[in-house]
Formats: sequence, C-alpha cells, structure tokens
Amino acid sequence: MAATVVRAASYLPTLCSAPAGHLWSRQLYLNTFPRASTLALKTFLSNGLLSSPGTRDSCHFSSLAHALQTQCWISSASNFMGQQYRSYSFFTKLTADELWKGALAETGAGARKGRGKRTKRKRRKDLNRGQIIGEGRSGFLWPGLNIPLMRDGAVQTIAQRSKEEQEKVEADIIQKREEWDRKRKMKVKRERGWSGNSWGGVSLGPPDPGPNGETYDDFDTRILEVRNVFNMTAKEGRKKSVRVLVAVGNGRGAAGFAIGKATERMDAFRKAKNRAVHYLHYIERYEDHTIFHDISLTFKRTHIKMKKKPRGYGLHCHRALITICRLIGIKDIYAKVSGSVNMLNLTRGFFHGLSRQETHQQLADKKNLHVVEFREECGPLPIVVASPLGAVRKDPEPEDEVPDIRLDWEEVKVVQGMKHSVWSNLKRAAT
Repeated sequence: MAATVVRAASYLPTLCSAPAGHLWSRQLYLNTFPRASTLALKTFLSNGLLSSPGTRDSCHFSSLAHALQTQCWISSASNFMGQQYRSYSFFTKLTADELWKGALAETGAGARKGRGKRTKRKRRKDLNRGQIIGEGRSGFLWPGLNIPLMRDGAVQTIAQRSKEEQEKVEADIIQKREEWDRKRKMKVKRERGWSGNSWGGVSLGPPDPGPNGETYDDFDTRILEVRNVFNMTAKEGRKKSVRVLVAVGNGRGAAGFAIGKATERMDAFRKAKNRAVHYLHYIERYEDHTIFHDISLTFKRTHIKMKKKPRGYGLHCHRALITICRLIGIKDIYAKVSGSVNMLNLTRGFFHGLSRQETHQQLADKKNLHVVEFREECGPLPIVVASPLGAVRKDPEPEDEVPDIRLDWEEVKVVQGMKHSVWSNLKRAAT
C-alpha cells in the first residue's frame, strides 16, 4: 500500500503545479492514474487525511485536495470514477459498401445458394440524397455550408432564418422527398418487343460513346435473347448470371451482334450493346433493299434458306431475322429456318451467309462475262447488272447436262398445288 501511495503522490505535484487555466476543462479518466494509484488516492481521500490541518505536510495535502476538487472537477472523493473511451468501432472499421451488404443480406449463405428468389429484394437507399450540410431545425446559416462564404467581397457571418422562412424550407424539402418517392414507385413502360412477356425485340437505344469521344447515335440495339445461366462453383455453389444476345445496326449495311453476361440484367444489357459495336459486319445489299442471290446454308444443326425478292415483298422470315434485317437495312427477303432454332446459332448462321454472298460485280469478274437479270416487268428482255473489268470471254459458260440443284420437297409440293398454306397470299407491310 505504501508503494501505491508513493506512485499516486508522484502524479499530484504535476497536476497542482500546472496553472488553473490548463486544468479548468480537464477531466480525470481511469487512464490518468494506474489502477493501484487510484485506489490509494481514494483511500486517502476517504480517510480524511488530506483535510486535517495541523502540520506542514497535512497542509500540503489539503492544498492538493483543494486543487483536485476545484481545478479538476472532483466534487467529492466518492465520485472519482473513470470513463471508457474506444478509438474505433464497427462503423469506423467497415466501408459503406460492406455495411450495406450486411444490411441487405447479400453475403448470406442462403443468398449464395440461390434461396429466397421469390422474396421482395431490398433496395439500397442513398442516405445523403436531399441532405444539405449545415441545415437543421434551428435554421442557422453557416457560411461555406448552406450559404455562400463570400458576398459583395466580404465574408458572411453566422445568421439564423426567421420562423416563417424555416417552415418554408422544411416544406420544400418534404415536397421534394415525396416527389422522389413517387418517381421511384412509378413503373416505366418499356417498348413492346415480339410479345408482351418477352425481352426479344426490345430496343436498348444506341451504344454508349467510346473512350475517344466517338458516338453511335445512328445505331440502334435490339435484344434477341435473354437467358438465365448457372455455374456450379465449389465455394458458392449454384451461381446465377444473365446472358444477353443483342444485335446492333445503322440500317445502311453495318450491323453486328455480341453476348453480354453479368449478375444483373441491366449490366448484361450494357455490356452486350457496347461490345457488339466492336464486331460489325458490312452486308452488301442489292439496290439497298434485298440480297444479291439466293443463299442456302447449314450452321451446326440450323438450316437457313434465303431468297432474293423484288421491291415491296417485305420480310417473310423468322422474327429474329426480321429484327436483324431491319438493323441491316434489308427490306425484302424470304428466309426459311428448319432444324434447330437455337438463337445464337441462328444469328451466327445468318450473318455468316450474308457476309459471304457474292455481288454481281464479283461474279462478272470471276466469270469474265456479263451478268444479266430477268425481271417480270421487262418480260424476256435481259437487264445487264454488271460487266467484267477486263476482257469479255468469247466462249460461253459450259452447262452441265444434269443441273446440280438440291430441291426442297416442301417447296415442290407448294408449287405443284399439293400443299396450300393459309399464309401464302398474306402481304406484310414493308417497314
């Protein structure tokens, strides 16, 4: 105990020798003295040893007690208590994103395993929205926070609004918050696609501007397919993501397609349309309305047969091919799809066939002959559509005795009248 008293007494001269102005606002915590010294000091104060006058040492102790009670805000010896202080907490160690993830349960085991899909998803709130630093119920005006720092070349002073002005400001803030809530709850009616409950055919607008400032305002993006795909991982189990297939085009021959994959649907849309711009094809068109010749191709399990049609025929083909043709700028074509109708293979096969078609000029240079076309309005008279750049060959092109043409039995039955379709005489509006 004697050693403890000595340790406590060693702190007291420092406190009592300091000026009163330095000690006036100081509070004593548990960390001011060691634990044993605090107990000894409380024992001395409770026994009244510091308050008994008589000797020189007792007078010195009484002056110390007076200094502790007046300058250090100690009202009595029994109230000498400490205050716990923590320099960090749960909210200062974690970032705002980590705190929001914990509040929205985005990192729970159930969310990682794909449970709770049908429950209403919680949305992250922007707590800083509508808040102005310095605004409060008292209506104080703080220069540099809620009012400008300078006015007429002079620094403004702290002021306070009148009661009527403060009520008006609070009413405006409440009205803005109600308007934000109303806009948030308002459902945006998106453009209708191929059907009411499908994303296919919906427009996403032009792609975003590039890093060098290039813009694509003349391009349009159309969704072809939206699918939910899953990946089985060792840590998270069945992990869901959204795969989007889109096509872009400017209606003048430049078009392309790409796939975007992300956890959120809107992120997948943005990735796909910005990626499709980097994979453009230039499709040659005959007189800017149809293809140069009939095309028949097989891509994996998908069979596509395209036919050149006159102006005004329209687009008679699969709905995905109609969307792609409008993005390219093809107005008249007939296309028959058979076999697999996988959307990705259908799109790849269609672009594969269109990008490899042979123009009339290429055919004339290849054969060294004039390329002619017979039209119904011109009768038996041929129309020269291309001529070779070099000399014209004198001998005619040899013809095979048996034409190497693969007939489609379905078309043969239609031509011979053995099969009649209810859609055969239907005219679709050219768009």
